[in-house]
Amino acid sequence: MEIKNVCVIGSGIMGSGIAQLIATHGYQVNLVDVNEVILNNALKSIENNLEKFYIAKNKITKEEAEKILNRINVYVDLNKALENIHMVIEAVSENMVIKQHIFSELDEICEKKVILASNTSSLSITEIAQKSINQNRIIGMHFFNPAPVMKLIELIKGKNTSAEVMDVSKQFSESLNKTVVTIIDSPGFVSSRLIYVLCNEAINMLSEGIASIKDIDSICKLAFNFPMGPLELSDLVGNDVYLNIGKYLTKEFGKKYKPSQLLKEMVSEESLGRKTRKGFYEY
Repeated sequence: MEIKNVCVIGSGIMGSGIAQLIATHGYQVNLVDVNEVILNNALKSIENNLEKFYIAKNKITKEEAEKILNRINVYVDLNKALENIHMVIEAVSENMVIKQHIFSELDEICEKKVILASNTSSLSITEIAQKSINQNRIIGMHFFNPAPVMKLIELIKGKNTSAEVMDVSKQFSESLNKTVVTIIDSPGFVSSRLIYVLCNEAINMLSEGIASIKDIDSICKLAFNFPMGPLELSDLVGNDVYLNIGKYLTKEFGKKYKPSQLLKEMVSEESLGRKTRKGFYEY
């Protein structure tokens, strides 16, 4: 099966970034969200990103940017957005109940040949697919933030994901100029399970007064050659996202993954990072 038209559900930071990436590589994209205000904001964000990071740096022309934007269509009506689609990528919040509902609905609406992918960063693909009938076409396709820039895609094979769906999804992911790794379904996969432990431990050390925010990040950047420190990264990804990952991993693997009390407090205070302009740093 050849992928030509893709539907992205959710137009937040990840959804809009995925839509921009896919449109940049020549695919038609239908971007779906709950209302037109959110969708228009997403389009404006994509336009600003193309201007700031691509046109201004002479990576693409204004004409090329216009072609990318023209490949992205926005929809509130899910049924219309799914017409003539070959792949759907879900990029909504990390909530198992919501994702199960979405995939069950997609499974009813979409033709059986349509691939259904989740951009979840930690939730089990097998569990996400549990409420669906055609579980063989459901796969994990984990992009990293910012999706147009980060080179990696984690492809996750659920218990019932078919080999054909894995192969087609890998070919599609590679067409986006990404390095693709394939892994067997497990909570947190590889990337989120590892990076959560690092970020959560950094937050624990901060709460214990061992070092300052800046010094913890500097140590990781200079000692391990990381492009950003764990506290900077937590702000970028979203402190609420890491809290949800921690809760999920604790439920699956035990108390060694228990989220830091400081992380819980920050999320309760809406100090979520860049998206609220306040986290470990102010933006």
